[in-house]
Amino acid sequence: IIIPTGTVTSSTMFSSIGDVLGLLVRQDWETLRSNVLSNPTLFRNICSAISACSELNGMTILHAAVRYNPPLDVIAQMIRLCPHMTAAMDCLDR
Repeated sequence: IIIPTGTVTSSTMFSSIGDVLGLLVRQDWETLRSNVLSNPTLFRNICSAISACSELNGMTILHAAVRYNPPLDVIAQMIRLCPHMTAAMDCLDR
């Protein structure tokens, strides 16, 4: 996982988005917890970048995560860090 330090550029953040989405696909919940959810600023930056990415059609990291049957504590931590995601709807009104 690339964890941006110092100045975060769009290319650094996009790499982080891809890395984080890869963790979800691989269901690597422990790495997600220790490297992403443990850093609230990083997690919020990634959430914002995912939400702003037009190619993802309004998907949030919460939408992506629930597709891979995550542990409830992972979902709970995501909601604690970015509670607005529970009201977000993707292009299919989910």
